Amino acid sequence: MKFVKLSHGVLRKLQSQGYNLLIAPSDTQDTENITWRAISVNNVNEWLGSGVTAIPFKEPHILPIQEALDNIENDALFGSVFIENIMKTLEDYRNEVGDYGERLYLRNDAIRSGDFSKYETFLRIAYPDTVAEDLQEASDVAGRVKQMSKEGLRDWIIRNRVNLIITDLYFLDEGSIISGEVAIQENLQFIIGDGVEDLIDCPVTPHDVLNLTDHEVYWVDPVVKA
Repeated sequence: MKFVKLSHGVLRKLQSQGYNLLIAPSDTQDTENITWRAISVNNVNEWLGSGVTAIPFKEPHILPIQEALDNIENDALFGSVFIENIMKTLEDYRNEVGDYGERLYLRNDAIRSGDFSKYETFLRIAYPDTVAEDLQEASDVAGRVKQMSKEGLRDWIIRNRVNLIITDLYFLDEGSIISGEVAIQENLQFIIGDGVEDLIDCPVTPHDVLNLTDHEVYWVDPVVKA
């Protein structure tokens, strides 16, 4: 669990975990520093119309997540909430993205572990025409990838003026490989879009990575694209 400031990225993360409402105790007086709790109900409109006596707060503050995303600007959101990071598995990537998801997962594992055997076996079955090229590409990345602390990642972002991050796997998964880019500022909103909801090849802001993750180690490809 991680305690984070409310943002659109955080709300989308909570949605991806099945939550659709935020609630907080009614006796909260400092609404700027309100502490939200995420819950899930079967039907938001029916729940709001039925009363909230089953919740252990008297007339709690209530914030429907989709309503907040649709009607509240990111900078106008207030308070903090706990989020839970559930690591995705090879099966998750295979089920949700098919062969390409399995390919990226095994490539990632090969780069971080240095053992390319499983990746090579998979490539020979699923992508026989590009085995040599794919193995060489992954080997090149493995040769230059760096392990960084969160502060090291922050320094790398600032030093290189990185404003766009691409992760090979889901950006909240510890072990996803980070690549940085210096993109044209005006194009960022179109490139990133709903990147925090993507499962693979995730375009996200440095702020989302630093704010929504707290890994012991970050795997970073230090070559920054301009």
